[in-house]
Amino acid sequence: MERKVAIYCRVSTQQQTTDRQKEELLRFVSDNQWNVEEENIFVDVISGFKKGEVRPCYSRMIEQVEQGNIDTILFSEFSRLARNATDLLNQVTFFKEYGVEMYFQKQNLWLKHDGSDLGSTIMLHVLAVMSSYEIELFSERSLSGKITKVQNGHGGGDERAFGYMNDNKKIVINPDERDIVKRAFEMYADGYSSIDICEVFNSENIPSPYVNRLNSFIEMRKRKGLDVKQYKFDIGNLKWRPSSLNRMFHNELYVGRRKIVYYKPDPTNPVPVDKRTNREIIYEYSEHVEALRIISDELYQRVQNKLSNAHYNKNNAVKHDNLLKHLMKCGECSSNFSVGKSVDTAKNYVGGERTYKCYGRVNRKDKPQTCKNGAEVRQWKMDGLVLQLSLQMFAQIDIESSNSQRIEKLNTEISEKECIVQSKRDILQNAEGEYRKALKRLSRIDDEIADELILAAKTEYDEVKRKLNDEIVNLSREIISNKVIINNLEKLNANPLLKDRMNEIRDDKLLVKTMINEYVETVYVYRIHKYWLLVIVCYKGGEEMWGTIKSARYKKDEMFFDPLLCKYGVEFQAWLLNNTEKCFSYDKETHTISYNGNSEIYLEFQKGTYDYTAFDEMVKRTEWIGSFPFFDFEKEGEKKNFSKNMDIQPINNEINWQRHNDLLLERLTRGKH
Repeated sequence: MERKVAIYCRVSTQQQTTDRQKEELLRFVSDNQWNVEEENIFVDVISGFKKGEVRPCYSRMIEQVEQGNIDTILFSEFSRLARNATDLLNQVTFFKEYGVEMYFQKQNLWLKHDGSDLGSTIMLHVLAVMSSYEIELFSERSLSGKITKVQNGHGGGDERAFGYMNDNKKIVINPDERDIVKRAFEMYADGYSSIDICEVFNSENIPSPYVNRLNSFIEMRKRKGLDVKQYKFDIGNLKWRPSSLNRMFHNELYVGRRKIVYYKPDPTNPVPVDKRTNREIIYEYSEHVEALRIISDELYQRVQNKLSNAHYNKNNAVKHDNLLKHLMKCGECSSNFSVGKSVDTAKNYVGGERTYKCYGRVNRKDKPQTCKNGAEVRQWKMDGLVLQLSLQMFAQIDIESSNSQRIEKLNTEISEKECIVQSKRDILQNAEGEYRKALKRLSRIDDEIADELILAAKTEYDEVKRKLNDEIVNLSREIISNKVIINNLEKLNANPLLKDRMNEIRDDKLLVKTMINEYVETVYVYRIHKYWLLVIVCYKGGEEMWGTIKSARYKKDEMFFDPLLCKYGVEFQAWLLNNTEKCFSYDKETHTISYNGNSEIYLEFQKGTYDYTAFDEMVKRTEWIGSFPFFDFEKEGEKKNFSKNMDIQPINNEINWQRHNDLLLERLTRGKH
């Protein structure tokens, strides 16, 4: 009776090959003058360490065994069947119950199904235990070899990171990928999302990290004279994904810091490696190698800060538009700010229900309060103050040059988005072509199955078409939005008068958001007094402006309104101080401000340390007090005239804050800063 022979091969990764296993077992079949059908050669690419992991081909072989279509199975060694002694013995018992004989070539061991080979059975138990021990010993030896390589300056796996390569067993920078890494970091730091970067790279046909790894592996097989491995996916169609960028952005290797950790191997542990806890560390390697640096420490830190904020605000979908939430930090507890609705709905000059609130103040069952001094302030107030401080700051910078740089950047974004749009249109055209080919092919078949296939093809095409059209529409809107911003910035550059230019910014909601996002780095909020908050606005160019805002109702003598002077309604008392010289410092523990006397602007101030009241008196006495109008970003334009019906004195005779705002601009534009 002719044997019904099957061959089973297994490798752990796509990069490994079953060629050797298969060839040796086929030679064994030929030597014994047996025959094995191609469909009875089962090959899995799966790790034998993971208990319960699905092995598709192994499962198909089991089905054939249960149907009586196989009576002999050939394995290259025990570990191809299982890498755990207990599992191995259980699998052997299963096959014996179905009358299947097994042969393990490496161990040169036959296992008969009738139990007549007692010696072989005993040998199986002994070898199974020895095989498990050999696997553990091999893992330890392999780890020892890896540690020795790292100690000798060779790669420790980190050479596989995008941007690096192995050169004579040393990790070095890959010159073909270095600029792509740097560009990705710069784009993310400049405001691109991971999805945006992937879209740009894919539209420019930049090979993804996995493509480069596979191509390198293919070249290595060619050099060794091995056949080109066939993959179940199209290598040329692998795209950049946000997960690839996420791994890149968290990798300190790009600033030259190599960190490698080796854990004690535990090959029989069924728990996946990434889910194991309390793993024993065998060896840690940490070294700074300047030759491996691709980006600067500053750029890396900017990306880490953005990643941290993105993680914190992962579920930050906000129903109401706001200007500053993403920029605000509590100076007391370092928490971000949330936006919400105030319990006070009084319809007066502090009306408007939307607020910015220190997240540390939130007190729930799942999140106890962690900040007692954190602020909660109306958005109208905070937006108005920060906008006024920012407009004052613009007096110090070459706004025309800065806007020109912004215009250049926006034009680059437009070009990139137009390239992505064209790429998606090409994909849509190809999809339409494939759909028409499928219809033509299936229309020749006259049966119900063809109708079902036609319907399925149409459904798939319609979904692809809908998705691509939506993406094209959204990108087109972004292109138009960028062109509008460019138009606004060009108009500002055409206006030589600073005050008129500042008014143009304030009157355009989109331009306000553009300028705030372009220049402001962080807005810190401290509680300097029971009723007053100190707001420190840090700008990306290193400038710093200080202001104050009242967290309670303003008194009438703290407000200013004149129909001829106050174009934007009531203005409210505030410090508007330039601290770019770093002449002021704030101590949040003592709630005091120190002035070092080294300022070319505040020559009238006396050197010393002040509490809020004393410093406020000095600001007013030296006529440096300023004011700001409310700015409702969410409903900009709807409440500009709310101050006309208010009972406020036209001008405060003691302090004309509007005059001092103009004076501040004059002082700042004299060339001192």
